[in-house]
Amino acid sequence: MTETAKKSGIKKAAFIYLTQTSEVYYLGNDVGYSVQRRPQLGLQYLCAVLEKRGIGTNIFDQTVTPFSFDQLAEKLKEYDMAGFYCSDPQEEKVKIWCKRLKEIMDIPLLVGGPCTLNNATFLDHGCDVVVHGEAETTIGDLVDYFNGSKDIKEVKGISYKNENNIVTAPPQDLIQDLDKIPFPDRSKVDINAYHDYFLFGMRKPYITVIASRGCAHKCYFCTSFKIWGRKYRRRSVDNVIAEIDDAISKYGAKYIAFQDDIFGMTNDWIEDFSNKLIKKPYRIKWMAILHPFNLRTDTERILRLMKKAGCDTLSFGLQSAHSAVLKNTNRDPGEPDALAHLLKIAKRLGFVTAVAYIFGLPGDTRETVQATIDYSLECGSSVANYFMLFVLRGSDMETLYKDKKICELSSKEIEDLATHASKRFYMRPETIFRLACFMIRNPSWLIGVGKNLPSILARVGFSKAKDK
Repeated sequence: MTETAKKSGIKKAAFIYLTQTSEVYYLGNDVGYSVQRRPQLGLQYLCAVLEKRGIGTNIFDQTVTPFSFDQLAEKLKEYDMAGFYCSDPQEEKVKIWCKRLKEIMDIPLLVGGPCTLNNATFLDHGCDVVVHGEAETTIGDLVDYFNGSKDIKEVKGISYKNENNIVTAPPQDLIQDLDKIPFPDRSKVDINAYHDYFLFGMRKPYITVIASRGCAHKCYFCTSFKIWGRKYRRRSVDNVIAEIDDAISKYGAKYIAFQDDIFGMTNDWIEDFSNKLIKKPYRIKWMAILHPFNLRTDTERILRLMKKAGCDTLSFGLQSAHSAVLKNTNRDPGEPDALAHLLKIAKRLGFVTAVAYIFGLPGDTRETVQATIDYSLECGSSVANYFMLFVLRGSDMETLYKDKKICELSSKEIEDLATHASKRFYMRPETIFRLACFMIRNPSWLIGVGKNLPSILARVGFSKAKDK
């Protein structure tokens, strides 16, 4: 840590989310913020933690209010510390902006987010501290350091430079009781600026909530279980309900997209949550991400309960329907059959169901991809999302295939197969009819999506439109 980065005190902190220039795994290469603009939940949590300590905070989200580098630099003159969120597609842009900021101002610059997994290279581009993993405890420790009450060597979960040498501290201790974390501070953004028109039941104000951290599964293409410390931790039902109460009373929230890798995990938690939500005087709609092996017992009763509690959309990540490819990614070959059973019940109960697939996984051939396409057309889901494999920094996939070809298909073949699959799925009369039925139930969705239809079509491979 350079001495020039230390300030006499941190009284105001800014958190910054920069737009991505492209989504390398989407069809059509359209980022599509006009269609899908999610609140930056992690930054809202950090604001809540610092505000509790009496530090003023703000979030500058470029997806909501576009700003140039010069405009951001002018804003940051009022702040004592700035932190950038960074995912893999944002890495180059974040590095460029950090370097330019460091050339013209002397405030501590932090970078955190999934791209910092085993990655401290931001320190060579103007960043003072790289924050690895869960940040609520770390951000407080860093403020103590900048305020002079803690030695940098006492701060866990970071990387920094000491006389041009990169120092990586031990990992930060996981927060065992998630209920102790303050609710995310949604006052730092315009809540009505966020939306997700890929959710046909979505109404504004739309918010995101996370009820757990981590994942019990260890898929080779994913980094979630590494970022969250290879341990699944879950908030209490009462704590999650209290956050929903807060979001409705303060902001009038009408739709929740749960961001958990696996919502609820067990039947008893989901049942308790649904029952308590049903008893509330308000009616809110929500979506959840499930694993194919969720709800393997008492399936229909739990799904009926979720539906009664307002859940209208279920999302699943299957990735492949071919047993050998699933094994190659550390997935269970029994997942396609389990998911088909779950989808059949969910369809009968009137849920919107979405299934994600990835083409280009280890061992993929035209035959294995075709098997996945056939499954996607037959499984009965409302929506199918076909992605091209993007190897995440720090994933097991990166390590296992560092010097190897992942599959025999070229990038062009993978893209063509994904586009072909998407067109086949969405041009079917059955799909068109089902989606039209969901859409007309929510007139506000139809009004909101309006001029953004080209971006939606681009995201599913029907055009090459780019987000402006």
